[in-house]
Amino acid sequence: MLEAEGTIVSTTPDETWVETSRASACGSCSSKDGCGTTTLNQMLGTKKSAFKVLNPIGARAGERVVIGVEEAALLKSSALVYLLPLVLLLLGAMLGGLLAPDNTQPDAYAAAGMLAGLIAGFFLLKRVSDGAKGNRAFQPVILRRSINFIRFAEDQNK
Repeated sequence: MLEAEGTIVSTTPDETWVETSRASACGSCSSKDGCGTTTLNQMLGTKKSAFKVLNPIGARAGERVVIGVEEAALLKSSALVYLLPLVLLLLGAMLGGLLAPDNTQPDAYAAAGMLAGLIAGFFLLKRVSDGAKGNRAFQPVILRRSINFIRFAEDQNK
């Protein structure tokens, strides 16, 4: 399971939203001092993202929590997002080139087929994505309260 820390920004009986900061991998890189990515990250700062998550532990707004998502779900989603439009783009290009009448301007027909395949790929991806919204296997879930939050709360009581 892939995990990340975040803060609960809102809760309702039906949904919980957790905000996380995007972390770059630059902290563990040996060439971070001479890299443009590190400089760019420092200039732009860290962006925060909010996610709708499952809340089986009953955490409340303001708490620091650890959220997780299954690796298999992330792998399937990533493959679908990248490969489906690409495959349909290539199939559209091949089909467009084959349908060119008497080999006149097969490149123009291939380009039109590419565009049609790409649009069809994005449309189909949207349909699949909408169908998977209710699937709990693809939703992040709150695993536990963050240790940092617990330490902070204990320090407040002293």
